[in-house]
Amino acid sequence: MSRDSGQEPHTAVNQRLWDELAPHHAASAYYDLESFRQGRSTLSETEIAEVGDVTGKRLLHLMCHIGLDTLSWARLGAHVTGLDFSGEALRIAARLADETGLSAEWVQSEVIEAADRLDSTYDIVYTSRGVLMWIEDTSAWARTCARLLKPGGVFYLLEYHPLTLALDRTEGGLRLRHDYFYAPEPIIVNKDGSYAVDEVGLAHQESREWTHSLGEVVTALIDAGIRLEFLHEFPSDAANPTMHTDVLGPRLPGSFSIRGIRPPE
Repeated sequence: MSRDSGQEPHTAVNQRLWDELAPHHAASAYYDLESFRQGRSTLSETEIAEVGDVTGKRLLHLMCHIGLDTLSWARLGAHVTGLDFSGEALRIAARLADETGLSAEWVQSEVIEAADRLDSTYDIVYTSRGVLMWIEDTSAWARTCARLLKPGGVFYLLEYHPLTLALDRTEGGLRLRHDYFYAPEPIIVNKDGSYAVDEVGLAHQESREWTHSLGEVVTALIDAGIRLEFLHEFPSDAANPTMHTDVLGPRLPGSFSIRGIRPPE
């Protein structure tokens, strides 16, 4: 568990925020649980195509939040496990699984500790959209992902492009919100809400986040022993919407995907 010198662990600060956000997210129009209960999938066409057929495969979803993507993979035939550090989020996920009649296993753990908590390896390790900003050490994260894959298993990441997270729109055009490259000291954010809800009266509003360049992420995965099959970058447009589509416009990258394999032994 990481910490600032003389301060409480970063993970503890973030966990309090996400425990409090989880029920607000479950009640929000952004997540629209009612349409999910009726059969809506939260997976994009991109990730379904790039991950491939999951029928009968064991899929681990790291940082699964309230489990909609996890359960969407279950609807496609995967045997799913969702892992998250928020107990409140996992309680919502488990209730949603019961309501939809979908089978899933839920594990509470900090993502860096996942390989020590799970006595298993998986056909697919999947993680998606808005996760890397919560990772302090990408090398440790990548090693964890590699350890969780069985030989020949697939790693897949779909994520907002780091350029999208570094830029903001002003009246004069685009400006840097923060450095594109990693810095060990976290970015401290205080906000009464999230990407899904606003002004909800949170008691815990602080988060601690990091930025990671595309090169840093790719190198961490290679160093961990994952053999990359592709890196795809997608424009920020209606076909591949991001949190900052309106900021970047269609000719700058909004998201990227990586697929890799743990080589057979």
